[in-house]
Amino acid sequence: MAIYKILLCAGWLITLHVFGETKMDKTQSINGVTLESGKKDSTRIYRGSINKKFSYGINSVVKSIVNFQDKCNNSFKNRRQYTEKSVTCKYSNDNLIETIVVKNINKAGWMKGQNEIERFVLGRQIYNRASFSHYELVTIHEFRNAQNQKIITINQRMMSNEETKKYTNPLFNKDSAFDEASSTFTLTEVNSKETDLKYEYQGITEHWILNKEISIPQVFASISKSINDLVHTMDQESSLLTRDIASN
Repeated sequence: MAIYKILLCAGWLITLHVFGETKMDKTQSINGVTLESGKKDSTRIYRGSINKKFSYGINSVVKSIVNFQDKCNNSFKNRRQYTEKSVTCKYSNDNLIETIVVKNINKAGWMKGQNEIERFVLGRQIYNRASFSHYELVTIHEFRNAQNQKIITINQRMMSNEETKKYTNPLFNKDSAFDEASSTFTLTEVNSKETDLKYEYQGITEHWILNKEISIPQVFASISKSINDLVHTMDQESSLLTRDIASN
């Protein structure tokens, strides 16, 4: 167990090191999203981030993030393999066919980290001119900052086939244009009716098209749209949840 944990941490630290030492030579801001890209050897790195204030309590905002099965492209219903085709997703996600949420994960080979309150796995089926798929590890942490404000972080990270097998029996293999991808939601409870969000996305790719400089504007536009769509969905769902709480 300890060896497995060390190997996982070592692999992730190597990835973070690549991110850290690569010079970001392309930067842009699109619709409030800060975008960066840089290249090291044959690997290109993309980053996108946004800060947002929500007029909702932190618990409602958390729920608006983790309602993963409520988000998909309903026009891809016939492409679904693991979700009923009769189901209509509440919120639109342009390229997402379906998401499988695996809460009953294998217990062997991992231990909860400090301040970790939950861990589960997502299986993603995607269509963007071609079919793609991968599994993600989701970890949720809760703690207090120096100002005694509640902080909740939700981390999502694409897993390799080997790591996925440590948590579940995969229904499909990883097939992605990105070698590594991760995102982090950092939520700060300002008060009972206000929450600050910092969202960060990072992706590494050696894809022969995506790692070329000519592709950067298109990828930047796509990342900006995805992040803004996500924030809009969070705002809608948080508002509905807050109204439901008030009505009760």
